[in-house]
Amino acid sequence: MRLYMNPQGQWVGTQAEAKKIGATMVDVPTDKPNLLQWLNNWTGAIDTAAEEVIQEKAKSPQYYHPWTTIRECAEKASIKDLGVALAVLIDRVDEAADKERSA
Repeated sequence: MRLYMNPQGQWVGTQAEAKKIGATMVDVPTDKPNLLQWLNNWTGAIDTAAEEVIQEKAKSPQYYHPWTTIRECAEKASIKDLGVALAVLIDRVDEAADKERSA
């Protein structure tokens, strides 16, 4: 299944919607076993997809990141974006803790 995601983490389902928000295509598996695996690993899948979108956008001469520091980003980002960032951070800390415990 083709979905579309932009660098801000917004997902849409059609090319027309994707053009409106500057999104890039992401292939999501549709068969049950692979979809479940993809969903269970959603953080990694989304991080990978987001990284691909960001790298693709960075090739464009019009693309720039308006913030120069993490502090500036945290001060100016929307509450929704901060919530997404916090969820990703918590997942990464959990993964690091799991790796530390298993080592």
